[in-house]
Amino acid sequence: MKITVKQFALSLYEAIDGKTSSQAKVVIEKFVELLAEKNQLAKANKIIEEFIKLWNNKHGIVQAEVASANELNEETVKLLKNYIAKLYNAKQVIISEKIDKKLLGGVIIKYEDKVVDGSLKARLVELKNKMIK
Repeated sequence: MKITVKQFALSLYEAIDGKTSSQAKVVIEKFVELLAEKNQLAKANKIIEEFIKLWNNKHGIVQAEVASANELNEETVKLLKNYIAKLYNAKQVIISEKIDKKLLGGVIIKYEDKVVDGSLKARLVELKNKMIK
């Protein structure tokens, strides 16, 4: 039976959940040995990505990418974190900022497969569509 990346990630999560950092380190070392034995080391990056998603989901953490035309100030980042926390019912929000010079203004928030387009262009298109109707 072929084990999927998600199954590996879930197994790792369940094996280290509730463990101390030193205990988790031992489990991770054994896990890597198991991957090597099963010739699955090539899947390590994907397993880590899935593990992080699972960990974040279980602990109420949202990692979002926010694209804007210019660097965001502290107050704006704080407001965005609060908005995202409410939107996704998160306990903690981690934002990675991306400068996109193609944007005229506003922000685009990406989280997993979800996108919240708060860009100026999106607002202008929305306004145009309302005016046409």
